[in-house]
Amino acid sequence: MYEHYKNARNKSWEVLIACGINSLPVDLWKIAKHFDLRIHPYSKTNLIGLLKEDVSQGDGFIVYLDGKKEIFINDKIHCRNRRRFTVAHELGHGILNHDISQIHYRNSEIDSQTDMQELEANIFARDILMPATVLAALDIHTPEEIMEPCNVSRQSAAIRAQRLHELYRRNKFNLHPAERKVREQFDDFIRNYQK
Repeated sequence: MYEHYKNARNKSWEVLIACGINSLPVDLWKIAKHFDLRIHPYSKTNLIGLLKEDVSQGDGFIVYLDGKKEIFINDKIHCRNRRRFTVAHELGHGILNHDISQIHYRNSEIDSQTDMQELEANIFARDILMPATVLAALDIHTPEEIMEPCNVSRQSAAIRAQRLHELYRRNKFNLHPAERKVREQFDDFIRNYQK
């Protein structure tokens, strides 16, 4: 399981660096554009009517259409911050080159312990939206402190805060060159951030 965790975490750092992301909240549309992944709200497509009801009621999914990876997001879910996590999760599937030949719809922010692709996509989403190195540099600890700058739901922020607590306890920040590069990329944002 650690290999899956490490793969998703490292890819999140690579993506933040490659896309020049240097502030919170992370611009997911910039990432999608960089990787040529299009994002469609359910309300703007007729594809949803062709799907089983459980899929169309889910938060979102990624699928191949005409040889391209396309992301569909349920914009009827009113929590914008939850939709942001869904977008990041589906970007994770696309960028990590997961098998998307069948539709797997997202309906939970909780990490799956059995489906490694879902676990990786959640870790990728968490680490893209809430980079630990940046949160540590800002001395952020609580879900409430995470929610505002990262523009994420309370549940996502609570999950991140729990992992962050462990990283603080073990002082496990900036050990990997890519994580250090992410931290450097956010220098101006960190310097000017007001809690």
